[in-house]
Amino acid sequence: MIRRLLFACAAVTLMAQAPAIHFDSFNHDFGRITPDRKVSAKYRVTNTGNAVLSISQVRPSCGCTATVLGKWSINPGESTELEATFDPRGYRGQVRKSIEVLCNDPKTPAVTLTFETEVVQEVMPSQDAVYFNTARTASAHATVRYASGNGDPVKITEARAPGAPFLAFTWRQDGKDALLDVAFTGRSVPKGQFRGVETVTVRFTSAHVPQLPLDVQWELKPSVVASPAGLVFEGNAGTDLRDKLVLKQAEGRAFRVTGMSCSLSQVRVEGLLQKAAPQQELTIVVPASMKAGRYSETLALSTDDPDQPELTIRISAILK
Repeated sequence: MIRRLLFACAAVTLMAQAPAIHFDSFNHDFGRITPDRKVSAKYRVTNTGNAVLSISQVRPSCGCTATVLGKWSINPGESTELEATFDPRGYRGQVRKSIEVLCNDPKTPAVTLTFETEVVQEVMPSQDAVYFNTARTASAHATVRYASGNGDPVKITEARAPGAPFLAFTWRQDGKDALLDVAFTGRSVPKGQFRGVETVTVRFTSAHVPQLPLDVQWELKPSVVASPAGLVFEGNAGTDLRDKLVLKQAEGRAFRVTGMSCSLSQVRVEGLLQKAAPQQELTIVVPASMKAGRYSETLALSTDDPDQPELTIRISAILK
């Protein structure tokens, strides 16, 4: 009986001796900062328990945050500081990050600290890229706003995209902001090119932000459109399988289909070299000579349309 009482008293004593982690604050607001200036915050941690508090890990949510802990072991009643330094390079706008602190407090083994800020650049673009998808015979426009982040007027001095004669730029002021107008002319795209990404260098009078890149992604809509966009054949091997393919010139111009090539040599195309017309009807033939199996092939058709000299059709076949 006495032995059981001694064990019970020892257990109560051990349970009563425990560390307790306490932070004076769990969040810090840096307010508005610029991306060229690191900022730091200190979180005061106190051991309010009656046993040594051991902090085992301090884990920031990303590599942009560095931490320094004053002491990893804290006696009862003592305090130390956890300093967190945030590097805002590459960030823009509202940012919220966290830091997880792991320790031997049996009631609170993990504590999450947070900080927030608004990263403000002297020049803040409304977007980093624009996209054009238009016919070769058409033009398109887009506008990018470069807003003032510090109250000083934003002024553009130059916008250039070497090797892209189909892009033109003008700029104007809108209060303290600058507006860049980007014009895309499909007719100026070199023959044989149908899509691409151009990097525009936009220069400013700002000493801290002398220039920013702007990506222009563009794609020309097909001049000749295939219907359907792909063909699927399913049937028995040993018999010809046929399907119709209609090609239509988007602007109603007459054209001819002048040739074909296929990744599977047995595939035939009937109706080549017909009289020029705004619409051409072809018959695609998967011949009886093909063996049973599954096929995924590419059919390339050439035309005399200057804006669409070639188009590609996907062909799938399941032969039993």
